[in-house]
Amino acid sequence: MTQRRPRLPAGDPGGAPPPGVPPAADTEVPGDVTAAVERVLSEAALLWSRADQGLEPAVSPIQLRAVEAVARFGRLTLGGLAEELGAIPSSASRLCDRLEAAGLVVRESAQADRREIIVRLSDQGERLQAELTRRRRAVVGEVLAQMSPASRGRLIDALTEFGLACERSEPGLPGALGSRSA
Repeated sequence: MTQRRPRLPAGDPGGAPPPGVPPAADTEVPGDVTAAVERVLSEAALLWSRADQGLEPAVSPIQLRAVEAVARFGRLTLGGLAEELGAIPSSASRLCDRLEAAGLVVRESAQADRREIIVRLSDQGERLQAELTRRRRAVVGEVLAQMSPASRGRLIDALTEFGLACERSEPGLPGALGSRSA
């Protein structure tokens, strides 16, 4: 789980709201800012996906997304996993068949309703997730090492605010807490 850096109250002499406070609804973001963020996110996604290559056991991108979803929530219902992946339940069930055969997840019946299936990572799945996290952090660390400490500080502030804005903008979409967790 990602830890957030504590924030100090701050204002912007230009009249912008402090970090964590939503801007006025009519605030328009310049196209060059949007394009720059898109470019950086694209580069970061490429760097991120390269860290996924060569994992043992070898897993497909969708299997890796499923492992990450289960790791993020700890335990998910099968329906919650389907929702998190944007898949139909039968596809998520077949995906779990493959992940279970690979030794990465365990399926069990829910205590409250034996018809409901709970998915959690196996020990091997947890090791895979830990190795993936280690690789990704190493790759990101190499990039961050090329930045000045002041730039890294500004980056964490901006990313924290960007993350909060992402959380506020799409609370009902997959990834938000709700019925997916078990």
